Amino acid sequence: MNDGFADGREAGSRGSRAERVFDLIVDGGAILAAVLMVAVMLTTTVKVVFRYGLHEGLIGIDQISGTMLLYITFLGAAWVLRREEHVTLDLLVGRIGPEVRRQFLIWGSIAGMAVCFAVTGFGAFETVSSWQRGIRIPAELEMPRAINLVVIPIGCLFLGLQFARRAWRHWRRMASAPPAGIG
Repeated sequence: MNDGFADGREAGSRGSRAERVFDLIVDGGAILAAVLMVAVMLTTTVKVVFRYGLHEGLIGIDQISGTMLLYITFLGAAWVLRREEHVTLDLLVGRIGPEVRRQFLIWGSIAGMAVCFAVTGFGAFETVSSWQRGIRIPAELEMPRAINLVVIPIGCLFLGLQFARRAWRHWRRMASAPPAGIG
């Protein structure tokens, strides 16, 4: 579907410095998400060994794992979108023509961008508010709620920017493509 790399970049284009920095940040988020995934697997294994092998419980493992899963989701989302490896409705997408498909991709990306930027704004407000008011999560480990919230606006900001890049890329291709029926 794209004319370039698996991650959506065009062949032969290095992109601007800002794009390269953005891609480095998105790649860093994906790497951190992968490390956290390994950490979730290890902490879960340790918990199972302690519970069934040593007959001892470990406090807070589920809570920490839940926080890591939240971070994995929001740190990896922009990377997955850049590589176009997200879930799609292949049954629908495979039946429409390239022109209509491109329109769907453009408008879907614009809608995704708008939602992500709205969540970024509200999420940033709620994160700061939770931090300032000192709200803590009443659970095994009483950690500040802002620790769980901070990744949401950060992840949505990068995801929204990636949606904007995607919409721009598809619009540029549509604008440069010859009209249907000529050739």
